[in-house]
Amino acid sequence: MNSPRVEIRFPGLRDRIGSAFEDLRGALDAEQLGAAARYRAELVFEEIVTNIIRYGAQRGRDLDVCVTLEVCPDEIVLTFEDDGTPFDPRVPSDPAPRKSLEDAKVGGFGLMLVRRSARSLDYLRTADGHNRLTVRVARHEQGA
Repeated sequence: MNSPRVEIRFPGLRDRIGSAFEDLRGALDAEQLGAAARYRAELVFEEIVTNIIRYGAQRGRDLDVCVTLEVCPDEIVLTFEDDGTPFDPRVPSDPAPRKSLEDAKVGGFGLMLVRRSARSLDYLRTADGHNRLTVRVARHEQGA
């Protein structure tokens, strides 16, 4: 049986990420999740929400962000919806490996981690101008 869907809605402001993350943790606390599945769900949430807030806001306008969490028997489904700038996170390529620490730069790895943590990513730009990203994360390890 599926758990009820949990909706976390908040203004897309940096100082609201912490309280939204606590809401997610509270919802995950109610589930029987292994450490790896919980880590993946939290990582996906934090990376996607941070990117929405950092890059999605249009000048002079605050974002509205809604994240829906559904824990199913074999997967965790996180659906992110925002009214920001169009962005399909499936398209960008992963950062190129650097040959040395001097060549390396900080950042650019969050979406790569999301893609590697997820079973699938589905993106849609809705007719009413919203981004809708659905990320599916395995609830159990393969072979478990």
